[in-house]
Amino acid sequence: MGLQRRTFLRRVAQGIGAIAIATSSKTLLTACAGNVDSTSGTSTLGIVSSNGLLNPGTLAWGAEAISGAPYVFYDPVDPSKLIGFEVEIADAIAQLMGVNAVFVATAYDQLTAALAANRFDMILNGWEITADRERTQLFSQPYYRYGQQIVVRAEDPRFEKYTATSEVTLADLAGMTVGTGIGYKAQEILEKEKNIKTRAYDGNLPFDDLAQERIDAVMVDYPIVAYYILGAGPGSTVNNSLRPIGMPIFLDNYVIAFNKNNPKGETLKIEVDQALDILKKDGTLRRIYEQWKMWNDQQTQIGIT
Repeated sequence: MGLQRRTFLRRVAQGIGAIAIATSSKTLLTACAGNVDSTSGTSTLGIVSSNGLLNPGTLAWGAEAISGAPYVFYDPVDPSKLIGFEVEIADAIAQLMGVNAVFVATAYDQLTAALAANRFDMILNGWEITADRERTQLFSQPYYRYGQQIVVRAEDPRFEKYTATSEVTLADLAGMTVGTGIGYKAQEILEKEKNIKTRAYDGNLPFDDLAQERIDAVMVDYPIVAYYILGAGPGSTVNNSLRPIGMPIFLDNYVIAFNKNNPKGETLKIEVDQALDILKKDGTLRRIYEQWKMWNDQQTQIGIT
């Protein structure tokens, strides 16, 4: 996710409070670059080699956990616990390597610099490939195929014919006002559409204005919709006043990043790709995404079964 988008999510969480989703637990120190968790998952499987790690026996991964739902975030019921679908992915990779997964809490805008300084082995945090990042980073194969999700009011008669699997395009929103967050990819996409009025929000939930009929629809990254609208996991809340329509559109991928200038970076990339191959085929990734209500058939496009 982009920096502005991360800032937006932080402000949203401050405004409405976090929703707890119970998954794996870890004890953590404060969330700034260089701090790590004090307890980590372990495994003795060792199916995949771990020769690319900076420190033998430890898979250190960087992410921001402040208001990072549903990616990586602190359980509001017990702030010593780290939860999120990417936490589970990191643990699964480490298990296949037979090493400890150690979370390194890092501000999102410092992840690139921290990776370059070898403060951890890899970035796992809703990361996308960009031309700027390609100059200093290597990337894994995709582990999640995400897209932009359109959300409307549940009882809006204009959309009653659409289901969650209908073919929906921006042409269906012509003449309407569509909300998203400042800095989202959706903002860039929407503002290119001459027949749509875009309302970009800085620190407020577009979902609130949608429910109150101040706008006609919302378009944001699908994992955010799964969390805030569908009630993605234990402890979250389903928003029955709104609903997603159509499959996600304008698809892109989340990948894991490695330091291109680290002599071990290429080796670790190969090892993590091997682990992801296994997790895609043995049902682990599908199970994680189904638990977080993020599964759709678009995941088969990146080899998840």
